[in-house]
Amino acid sequence: MTTEPSPAMRFTVLIVTYNRADLIERSLDSIARQTLPPAEIIVVDDASTDNTAEVVARWAGRNAIPVNYIVAERNGGEGVVRNIGMKAAKTPLIAFLDSDDEFRPDAMERLIAPLLAYSSLAVSFGDAFVLPEPGPGLPPRLVESRLAADETSPMPDAPAGSGWRRLDDPQSTLLLISMIPTCSAMFRRDAAEAAGWFPEYRRAGDWLFWLKLTGQGGFACQFFDAANVYRQGDNLTSAGTDALWAQQMLHVYLGLRDGSIPLDLTSANRARLETAIVEKTGHYRYWYSRKGWPAYWRALGEAEARATGNRLTHLLRDPKSAARALYSSIRS
Repeated sequence: MTTEPSPAMRFTVLIVTYNRADLIERSLDSIARQTLPPAEIIVVDDASTDNTAEVVARWAGRNAIPVNYIVAERNGGEGVVRNIGMKAAKTPLIAFLDSDDEFRPDAMERLIAPLLAYSSLAVSFGDAFVLPEPGPGLPPRLVESRLAADETSPMPDAPAGSGWRRLDDPQSTLLLISMIPTCSAMFRRDAAEAAGWFPEYRRAGDWLFWLKLTGQGGFACQFFDAANVYRQGDNLTSAGTDALWAQQMLHVYLGLRDGSIPLDLTSANRARLETAIVEKTGHYRYWYSRKGWPAYWRALGEAEARATGNRLTHLLRDPKSAARALYSSIRS
């Protein structure tokens, strides 16, 4: 454990954005309010069609933090643009912030501290509040990181009262649950590079990114609220994407099993993976069955379904989903 932070341990805040001209200033302002500001902000625009570039340029003109604005050649999704930003970062540490979310004022100061103290760590993360926007909706709630409290232990030699904890077995904890808020974590750039950067998926990429980083070092955990996460109607975690989310999760688990997604799983986690594939296949059938029979039938012919059985096998294993798909078609 080091006693003095190295001056070289600076960090970048990476924002990826698409048509968020009306919201991105809130995110940028939350960076400017940090008790420990970043060395740079990188904004990667995923080929927006609004005036996001103008909004960011005006903000950069009246704030001291350097802003590197990069426009993607085409709309490629979050994985593609996160990789553009990470590769452009000039610092050894990186934190993500979505363009419609915001940091709490002390988030960066608290997240960086364990990384400065322990060279064995790859990731430092906290919690976040999920807030519906706009208008009435679900009440604010915490993201699920606190569910892992019983899978953590105090960091050795941590400062008194710091609340620093570590995941005892990051791979096992993260294999079955996406519980690290993307905007409430800081990580080492070289660990991300060694892990093959961010998975270039439109869904489930953040969960797989953290899972891949389990092979690069330890995970520090602090149970404080580092950010506010706002749920927009068109973001990738809205309710309408449940079927596609289930498909992507199943795709990832199958890739982990066949080795197309490289990760050195323990023998115990390989057994847990097989159980997870069965469970995720059920989720896949359920969510597509709610879309009606034509969508359900097509889904049973997709690669993810074929990897776990043919159409007849799925119909026999899960007659309730088949009945639900028929009923959904009749109702519509």
